[in-house]
Amino acid sequence: MQTVHFVDQGQDFLEWDIEDGKVVGCRPFQGWVWEGTQVHNTDIQPGDILEITTPRGNRTTLNHPVERVEEGQHAEN
Repeated sequence: MQTVHFVDQGQDFLEWDIEDGKVVGCRPFQGWVWEGTQVHNTDIQPGDILEITTPRGNRTTLNHPVERVEEGQHAEN
């Protein structure tokens, strides 16, 4: 699993957990919107703009660039 941290541009989500190309966690808000989203990028790096398909089937790009990527399991508090 990867945890992708986004540049804070005032959006309601700052982190996604991605496993096997799917968003399985979203923090701090909007998990109900983004969980289940397919991420098409295979090598996510800082500065990337993610290409996604939403759970509703809309293919688009995310407007918020990647700030950093962490590999491994996210520990919930």
